[in-house]
Amino acid sequence: MTRRKPKRYIAFHWHRRVGLLALVLVVVLAVTGIMLNHTEQIGMDERYVQSSVVLDWYGLEPEGEPQTYRVKGLSLSQWQQSIYFDGRLISSSEQQLRGVVTVEPLIVAAFENELLLLSEQGELVERLATRFDRISRIGRRHGQAVLATEAGYHRADENIIDWTKTGDEGVTWSKPVSLSETERDALRQAYRGEGLSMERVILDLHSGRLFGAYGIYVMDAAAVALLWLAFSGLWVWWKRKDKQKKKRHYRKHHPVRHRL
Repeated sequence: MTRRKPKRYIAFHWHRRVGLLALVLVVVLAVTGIMLNHTEQIGMDERYVQSSVVLDWYGLEPEGEPQTYRVKGLSLSQWQQSIYFDGRLISSSEQQLRGVVTVEPLIVAAFENELLLLSEQGELVERLATRFDRISRIGRRHGQAVLATEAGYHRADENIIDWTKTGDEGVTWSKPVSLSETERDALRQAYRGEGLSMERVILDLHSGRLFGAYGIYVMDAAAVALLWLAFSGLWVWWKRKDKQKKKRHYRKHHPVRHRL
């Protein structure tokens, strides 16, 4: 006849097994929690992930094709909402890029109803909203910017503040250019590299979201396992203490008699 194992033994047995299974997740929770508490000191909010494996895991891939214009041998590109100057992220816009011209000493980028004024180094000088609802393209005539809009053609003054209605005679319009494979890959890497901060990855690892839709439940299970370990450990300790107390009580009232 097989003897049934006591409940204390079963609890201790599973306490050890669950502890081993939860060990890895507990380490992850502890390490990532410490890192998140010191985000600014570590600089995680300013550092971006460059690993192709991690970026592929997140599916960071720009859709469509970049639109690029060149001025003075420099390129200004838009890929989705990101704006790049010679492959460097400088701004963002939900509007479509319509063209780029130079109006000394500035570079003027036209969008649907706003203009970006840039220095020759690609620094954002000013962002101007225009009174035109739809800008279709931008050009240059005699060193001045000309816009083609639904309301006709308009020429800017030298400060790019006031606009005067004009014609399209003699205007050199900005036209998009194609990127080489090398330039496109560099732009793609810039898009991916600036799209995922280290803080985001650590936060997703801490919460379990890094592992997909069920990752948070895995971390929830780890938290539940910690609670179970705490209560089961307390129960095993209490049962052991209770058993030792009973043994002492039995020995006290039933002393062992030595044979002669």
